[in-house]
Amino acid sequence: VTGFDCLSKDKKLQIHIVPHTHDDVGWLKTVDEYYNGTNPTIQAGTVQYILDGVIHSLKQNVNRTFIYVEMAFFERWWNEQTAEVKESVKLLIKNKQLEFINGGWCMNDE
Repeated sequence: VTGFDCLSKDKKLQIHIVPHTHDDVGWLKTVDEYYNGTNPTIQAGTVQYILDGVIHSLKQNVNRTFIYVEMAFFERWWNEQTAEVKESVKLLIKNKQLEFINGGWCMNDE
């Protein structure tokens, strides 16, 4: 008997998608390289633009939610934002569209 057989009598698979971050804070690159997207030969991606995109996307649809973890990156991003963006973020938090979890500088791997 598999776990799926035990949980579903009608054989329908229920999938939960949880939009969230797990951005490394200094794993293969420095914190600055991850945040700014420099040194793409190691790994591509720019954390600051992830945050820009998430905030924009949440504002476009009140049914969207997102979980953010890495406060090391968020604090840096937050300090670069205008008062208008900060107010938008506060509203997203109030509306429970944006949630912070773990309360640490980075996501643990376990």
